[in-house]
Amino acid sequence: MRKKPLYIIAGVIVLLLVVVGVGSIAFLITIEIANAQRTAAITPTVQVPTTATTKVSGIGKTVKQYAPAIKTQLAQSLNLSPAQLTADLQSGKTLTDIAAAQHVSSTQLQTNVANALQIALKPAVDDGTLTQQQVDKFVKKAQGNPNALDRLLGGKAIPQVTPTAGQ
Repeated sequence: MRKKPLYIIAGVIVLLLVVVGVGSIAFLITIEIANAQRTAAITPTVQVPTTATTKVSGIGKTVKQYAPAIKTQLAQSLNLSPAQLTADLQSGKTLTDIAAAQHVSSTQLQTNVANALQIALKPAVDDGTLTQQQVDKFVKKAQGNPNALDRLLGGKAIPQVTPTAGQ
């Protein structure tokens, strides 16, 4: 008879060990699942730079996408509405002509162009579509080639080099 209580006690201990073991395994599985979900949630964030690098190669498309914002910034710096700036550009005037008519020096126009591009393209830099280095490089190009900026903004300006070359 003394063996029966011993078997019961041994059975209860084994049962407790099994329950604790199964519970521990279930707990560890839950932790692994949570880690896997957290890792899966982080994975797209890690992949964003790869996507941004793909977008970076299309700086022309990106700049065209932001052309309305660039035009708005430039128009404000010239004390014009974007519609007035567009009309002047489409009539064949260059940004230089428009700035002169608004009593803005060429030096100030260069500063206005740089500021307008920096401000308008900041969202593209913030979201990783462009790098600040690309924007800076584009600003220098735009300052060196105002006719390209005229065309980007919807102008029909004829390059000033052509009339000079024909004389």
